[in-house]
Amino acid sequence: MQLSISRCGGVALAALALSLGVSPSALAEDYPNKPIQMIVSYGAGGSTDTMARIFAKYAEEALGQRVVVVNKPGAGGELGWVHLANADPDGYTLGLINSPSVETHPFTRADTVGYSLDDLQPLANVVTDPGVLAVAADSPWQSLEELVAAVRAEPRSVTVSHEGVGGDDHLAALNFAAAAGIDLNFVSFNGNAEATAALLGGHIDAFEGNMSEAAAHINEGEVRGLAVWSNQRMEAIADVPTGAEQGYEVVSSASRGLALPAGVPDDVYARLLEVTREVIENPEFEAELARLNMPLDPLYGDEYAASLKASQDSLKAVWDQDPWIEP
Repeated sequence: MQLSISRCGGVALAALALSLGVSPSALAEDYPNKPIQMIVSYGAGGSTDTMARIFAKYAEEALGQRVVVVNKPGAGGELGWVHLANADPDGYTLGLINSPSVETHPFTRADTVGYSLDDLQPLANVVTDPGVLAVAADSPWQSLEELVAAVRAEPRSVTVSHEGVGGDDHLAALNFAAAAGIDLNFVSFNGNAEATAALLGGHIDAFEGNMSEAAAHINEGEVRGLAVWSNQRMEAIADVPTGAEQGYEVVSSASRGLALPAGVPDDVYARLLEVTREVIENPEFEAELARLNMPLDPLYGDEYAASLKASQDSLKAVWDQDPWIEP
């Protein structure tokens, strides 16, 4: 007897199993028995993609099956998260979710967005990566204040990258612009790898991204960091001052975690959570992320889900009071 099950949640799956005289545990006990797909909602080569591929390598060892990274960039991450939310909740599709973008799209694009946080089942946060504003090494601006002076003299004259409206890059740059009383010219990219290439190629004036993307270029002298949006200087780019040091109280970071489509059977979820914890707490995995300047920041299961919901509620309150508009 062959069964075709599509978009069957954990409760329905359990009921089906009982009707056949099979326990839900028995359905999951041979999991996984085929490759697992990992959705990355940004382009290849960026920090999200890099972290996903490192995680996949260690997860394969723990699961005994291939974990295949599939890039589905577009719409500031929305396309990939819609694909993840609509996947069969059988444990064979998981994905990277990026905060705050994954939380902001459902209310900033309420009329068109194709998913909600309730459609996703969070596994764990892995990395929290502070924001950085940087310019090319040959830029005329040696400091944040020089960039501010240039924009005050000619509003919207400075082009700044971001990965999508409502994402951490966009919000950091908006908050900085508001604090400085300036008007920046935003340009959206499908990932910070594209944005970095545009900066180095002279196609944009400034890069608003994450420390993990910027650190190597800063330390190699290709890029000049003007500010890191953290509470204190970061060891990887110790010469880059915080925004607060320069009079701009801006703090911003991107969190990258893992989630499943909602409705995955409990046993399968428990197995994936166990493997996720095993990978994150593997010293070799931690060392690889450290070499890439990705600050590990683990948060698991229900605690991670609660954190995402609290963040969404906070951001929604800001949006309701003063919505940010796409330039």
